[in-house]
Amino acid sequence: MSSSSSQLYNHLLNDDDDTSSDEYEEEMAVTSAMSFVVRGLFEETENTTNPIRKRVSLERDRAKANENLMKDYFVESPTYPDPNTFRRRFRMSKRLFLRIVNDLESDDSYFKQKRDARGLLGFTGIQKCTSALRVLAYGNTTDINDEYLKMSEKTTRDTLEHFTKGIIKIYGQRYLRKPTWNDLQRIYEVHQEVQGLPGMIGSIDCMHWEWFNCPTAWRGQHTRGDQGVPTLMLQAVASYDLWIWHAHFGTAGSNNDLNVLEESSIIEDVVSGGAPIACFYANGNYHPHGYYLGDGIYPEYPIFAVTYRDPIDEKRAYFKKVQESSRKDIERCFGVLQQRWHIIQHPCRLWTKDKIRDVMYACIILHNMILEDDGNAICQNYIPDQVEEEITQATFEERVANDAYLRNKHEHYALMADLIEHAWSVRTIPDNDDDAS
Repeated sequence: MSSSSSQLYNHLLNDDDDTSSDEYEEEMAVTSAMSFVVRGLFEETENTTNPIRKRVSLERDRAKANENLMKDYFVESPTYPDPNTFRRRFRMSKRLFLRIVNDLESDDSYFKQKRDARGLLGFTGIQKCTSALRVLAYGNTTDINDEYLKMSEKTTRDTLEHFTKGIIKIYGQRYLRKPTWNDLQRIYEVHQEVQGLPGMIGSIDCMHWEWFNCPTAWRGQHTRGDQGVPTLMLQAVASYDLWIWHAHFGTAGSNNDLNVLEESSIIEDVVSGGAPIACFYANGNYHPHGYYLGDGIYPEYPIFAVTYRDPIDEKRAYFKKVQESSRKDIERCFGVLQQRWHIIQHPCRLWTKDKIRDVMYACIILHNMILEDDGNAICQNYIPDQVEEEITQATFEERVANDAYLRNKHEHYALMADLIEHAWSVRTIPDNDDDAS
């Protein structure tokens, strides 16, 4: 501050009784004081040791990454021409992969290649679908996609979200459908031929998926003693070909299989008449609904065929063997699902249940699509536009009658008795060679 300004400022502060100062001197003193304060603030800001951080923009060369990806797998003479190599790395055939890419590009503009604000071309649909499949198949971190596909962390997360939602929207109605009447006839036929059990829809069981980023306030209700970590539960029904006909996901991991059953739609579909009715005969007796093979925790309902812990005779012991061996279908299905999609095998690092649920259902739909594409599905000839009998909701009286039938233990015992007799009658009897040597 100049000497004249200091004199004026001190004169203003110390000479309170001097009323002879004119207004000009007062204004000059105030102006000088404000200049002094402002100058000090600027000097303090200039001496600050925390500079403003700017976001670094990386030139990832997306076009070069797309060129390398096309050369590796999608040109006429790719680097990896073996179809088995493509299937191992993408978990599906090239035919199915390109079908998914085309359908997603037609349904969601996110998968179409567009120019960004700088006029540069963005990622192609093949790049984005490859990124999402690599995350699902290998549980990849975003760093790996950044190195090979030159895709940032945020773009990788956004792509996975759009991919799972698109798979559910486009294919969910077909590949996560309830079995139709025609489906059930074919399922009954295969199960009776292969496993000797008429009227069997599939095997039912639950699996846990660890939730690594479960909020602290929720960890108690998502943790069960035998698991030891927060989990989310999946209830599924699988047939002999490992096709998943029913999936219910998102129940807190502290529950057991019976709690999940009450929450899922299996019982409600029977009570409300939402499930297609496909009758069958066992041991010459009529049964109006198919059934699921389950373990001992499932209730004694006529839609469940459970095993015997301590069979009292040879027939029940044989049925126990048949039931337990046939129920391995669902265990094999869970194993294939986890080996094919490693993201389910590893702890889930997503934060919200909605996104976790989308990932699980997308993996199940892709699992069923792969079965059909490989020709291994029992029901290969499903036509979406075929005319099917419309299922009407039950009236109140019908709901009461359906619920009474469902909880009638005598119906369950009659089903079990007929299945035991049928399994015993069609058993394979080994030949005895009594010829003397």
